Amino acid sequence: MRYELRQEFPYPIKTVIAAREMRYNDIDSQPGLKAQELLSAERDGAIVITKRRFRLGAAIPEIVKKMVPEKMLEMVDTNYFNTETNMSEFSMQSEYAPEKVKISARCPYIALADNLTVRNYEVHVHVDIPIVGRTMAKAIADSHRNALVKDHEILLKACAALVANEASWR
Repeated sequence: MRYELRQEFPYPIKTVIAAREMRYNDIDSQPGLKAQELLSAERDGAIVITKRRFRLGAAIPEIVKKMVPEKMLEMVDTNYFNTETNMSEFSMQSEYAPEKVKISARCPYIALADNLTVRNYEVHVHVDIPIVGRTMAKAIADSHRNALVKDHEILLKACAALVANEASWR
């Protein structure tokens, strides 16, 4: 299953990228990020690599939860963000059965104008589980899309805070 999502930010790309980097500084204060555990964050030249663990839960129908091992719903997200090209590429997969449940995506951040930045997600959800695979893939795609909408809201607030903070220093 595939989907695309375009999100706009009425801010310069520099502000959006700075907000993107700071959003994990205080996960406990971010309602959309609380269910995540930051496992690692490192830098390899221009590439920022983050790993997070989270659990698919509420979005998965109860009937599906009864048919798959609970551990299969625990996912690890490995994100590679290139600070020179502003390209994010990530894959999320079940540690329990990586060949069975996987999400992969590409997302460039693009400056369209001085105060307009967009990010365009191209997401592929792969679920290889007999009988419930299609239902589970749709639920995962819907859940992932909702998480990206929440992330967009978090980034918009972070951008506004950065701009306000910058204005107060002038």
